[in-house]
Order: sequence, then structure tokens, then C-alpha cells
Amino acid sequence: MNGTDDTVARLTRKLERETAARAAAERLLEQRSAELYDITERLREEAIQVKHLTTAIDVSADGIAITNRDGFFTYMNPTHASMFSFAQADECIGIHWSTLYSTDTLQRFETEVFPEFQRNGYWRGEVTGLGKDGSKVHQDLSLTALSDGGILCATRDVGIIRRREAQREKMHEMLADAERRDALGRMAQSVGHDFANILAIINASAQLLGDDSQADISDLLIARIQQSCDQANQLVEDLMHFDTTPERKVCALNRLVRDVGELNSNQFLATQGFELLITQDKLVCETDPTLFSRMVFNLLKNAREAILPDGQVFLSLMQIAQDSAVEPDFSPAAVYERGKCSTFPAARLIVRDNGAGMSQKALDTAFLPFQSTKGTGRGLGLVTVDALLQGQPGRLRVYSRPGEGTMIVIDLPLLEPLQALPSSIGADSVEAQVTGTGAMVIDDDQFQVDMLVSLLRDFGWDPVGFTNPLEALEVFRVAPSAFGLVVTDRRMPQMSGDELVPQLNEISPSVPVIMSSGALAAPLPAGLAATLKKPISRETLWATLDRIGRTAPLDPADEPI
Repeated sequence: MNGTDDTVARLTRKLERETAARAAAERLLEQRSAELYDITERLREEAIQVKHLTTAIDVSADGIAITNRDGFFTYMNPTHASMFSFAQADECIGIHWSTLYSTDTLQRFETEVFPEFQRNGYWRGEVTGLGKDGSKVHQDLSLTALSDGGILCATRDVGIIRRREAQREKMHEMLADAERRDALGRMAQSVGHDFANILAIINASAQLLGDDSQADISDLLIARIQQSCDQANQLVEDLMHFDTTPERKVCALNRLVRDVGELNSNQFLATQGFELLITQDKLVCETDPTLFSRMVFNLLKNAREAILPDGQVFLSLMQIAQDSAVEPDFSPAAVYERGKCSTFPAARLIVRDNGAGMSQKALDTAFLPFQSTKGTGRGLGLVTVDALLQGQPGRLRVYSRPGEGTMIVIDLPLLEPLQALPSSIGADSVEAQVTGTGAMVIDDDQFQVDMLVSLLRDFGWDPVGFTNPLEALEVFRVAPSAFGLVVTDRRMPQMSGDELVPQLNEISPSVPVIMSSGALAAPLPAGLAATLKKPISRETLWATLDRIGRTAPLDPADEPI
């Protein structure tokens, strides 16, 4: 029995060992199976990534190629093959890279490219390849060394980039040329628009001159023709010295509004009414006189064209001491406001008509260029309002109602002489400063000085001349009350007129300063009473002095500007 038991025990132990070995083998098999599965999954993911990478390389806009250590292509994407005029990338597999370059380029590779590539394992630069059809391939080439001795080549067709840049530059030039043509067209239309207004007055006045029944007003008609010609000359002058920035001068609005109103008075039909109401107070403002006159002219023209044969237009200029509301005599259906007027007293210009009126939609675009509601207009008449308010403080308000008319209200800040004086100068000094009979002439040309001194003496002034502006400034600083007028050149070696005028104004703001020069392009210094273009004649000097109210020396009873 003992022998049998030993045998059973031995067999049992052997079975246990084999069972344990089988379990260990199964566990090892499971582990190896899991590892193999993980490896398979990683390989599958890497294969997908390789496929994606290959696809990306194949569709890349850059040419990609790989050579082995002997220089033969083992891979090339379609872009690289197409760059060198091959129909298929497979055509390039197995050919040597040197077949894609000329002898001169290969020499450059030997002497310049490869020495640096061998040192750094990388090279980049511009080279010229040779296509299969013999065409030149201008390329930006990058070479990168691979671990197996091969080379990764990345190339971009610089010729395409250059052609695209040339096309972009050409498009930019075409756009700039179109913008220049558009600007010239707009300017031509604007000038034509203003000349048409001027010629209309000249034509109407000339027709009336030919009417014997109008002989009693022939002097007035001739004066209107002369004024229109002056406006045309000023328009030409503005065009010759074209500048987008309005030229601001100190001027009396009364005279400008009265002149424009009188010029337009004979444009209305006999059945139409036109009322002009201008305050007797002298309203002095720093603005662009030409632009202001054109603005009033265009506002009146638009109002006249909006009314019926029995319609009426009202033009007024008044002074307001503080901000005040405007009450139209109709209930507005459309309102428009632009700009601000926060300084008072101010001048208030009103143009009112009982014509067709405008809707809100039409009013919102009325002050934009080339937006016309009249069907025949070019939409340029109201652009001058916008241009004026861009160059100075001021406010525009428009009230309109279809069928009842339009009211346009423009407020512009006025200049107050007392506010412009230094605090040390009181009101008593102002009268002394503006009652001087002396006139100061400053010009580095002695001939110009002598001529102006002679003309001013003929006009009743007691003039004194200087060829050095620094000396003139010192004399003026000592005795400003002795002078009621200063005429100065602009370009002088010791001190320019642009530098001199602010100092004269600071010493005595109430003495008008006229700048006389052959170069009056903007920007001009602020505070000028007028400008006088050289060469100066007796007539142009008198007209300039008349425009600022200084045709003769002031006596204490005169009202200063």
C-alpha cells in the first residue's frame, strides 16, 4: 500500500506542477497576446498617421522629394514633379537629382551649397532648376540631411510667388489709378457745378442788359457780372492751389451773405418771392470766405429749385447771444443735425423755402456727395456745407416736411475782440489801438515796400516801411496804437510771415493784418484779415482794403471790425 501511496503522491505532485506550468504558460500567452494587440493598434494608428502625412505631402502646395544616400529619388510628391514639368511623380522615382539642374547650378552646388550642407546638415536658398521641357524653375529650396544619408528636399516655386506679387502690384496700381480718376472726376464735376451757378448769373444779367426796359438797373447788373467773374477767378485760384483743408480767415459774414443774396435775386421768377434780412451788427467770424459763399450760394440755389412758380425763399443772418431752439412754421417730418456750436455769441444763417420738402431718408443722404433727389442734379450743392463744418466749429440743423418745405439753420461762433486781448489790456485800450492812422508795410524787397507805401499814402494812410520783420515787430511792440493796418510779406529771410502774424495778433488783435505774397497756398496763419496776391496793383489793394473795411484810416467814430 505504501508503494501505491507514494506513486499516487508523486503523480499528484507532477500533475500540480504541470497544471501550474500550463497556467503560467496561459498567463504568458495572454500577456504576449495583449502586447501584440497593443503593438498592432499602435502600428495601425501609425499607419493611419503615415497615410495622412503622405496625403498631406501629396497635396501640399510645396514640392517635397526624398533621395537616398546616392542621390536618386525615392519619393516625390505631385507638386514637385509638376514644378519640373513631369506629368506623374512616378516618372521621377529612380532618377538622379542632378538631372533637374543645369551645369552652372550644379557648379554652385559643389562650391557653395554642399560645403554648408555638410557642416550644418541643412541649407536653404534660391536656386534655378531645369524643367523636363527645358523651362527654368525659380525655386526657394530647403535641404535637410536624413539619418540614412539621404536628403529631404522642400521647394517652392518663387516664380509663381513673383508673378502673384507682380499681379498684386498691378492690381494696386490699377486701383490707385481708378481712385485718381474718380477723384479727378469728382473734382471736375464739383468745379463744373460751381461754374454753372456762376455762369447762370452772368447769363441772366447779360440778357437783362440787352432789355431796354432794364436800363435803369444796368449798373447793378454790370456789378453782378463783375462779382460773378471774381467768384469764377477765385474758384480757379482754389483749383490751382487745391487743398482739402479749408483756409480760415477773419471776415465779416454780413458782406458775404449780402453779396450772395443780391447775386441770386435776379434768378427768381417774377411770381416767386425772395426775402433777404441781414442784421446791422457786424458779424466777424474766422471761416473760409470762398467756401462760405459757395455754401450760401448752393443753399439758395437748392431752395429756389425746390419751390413752385409762386413759391417763396427766405434768407436771413442774425446774431444770437446764447444757444436757442429753432421753431419752424411747420411740423417737421424729417430732422437732421450735424456739428456743434458751444461758443457764443454766434452767427445764425437761415435758409427757408416752402417747396417740395424732403423725407427722412432723402434728408439723411442730402449732404453726401453725388446724392441728389432732383433727378437732374449731381448731388454736389450741399457738400460745401459738410466741407465747411469739417474745417471749423459750427452746427447744422435741417427741418423738412414733404409738401411744406425745408428750413436750414447754420450756427457759427463769432470772434469777440475783447476776448482775444491779453488780460492786461482793458476795453479802454481797444479804442486807442484801432484809431491809429499809421500803416506798417513789411517786405524784404525794397521795391515792394516803396510801392505799397506810396499807394497807402495816396489812400490817406501815414505808412512806414520795413525790410526787416524783426525791426518792424519791435516798433509795433513799442507803439501798437499808432497803427491801424499792417501789410506783410510771407517769405522773408529773418522771419517768415507765418511766424510774424501770430506775434502781431498777440500784441494787438484788433489791428488787421494783410498777407501779401505770391505764395498763398494753405495752410495760412490764423488771424489774417485778408490776403493779397502779388503782383499788387492799385485796384487789387483798394479792393482788399474795401473788403476788410480799411479803405481809409479810422477815426474814433468808426466801428472796428
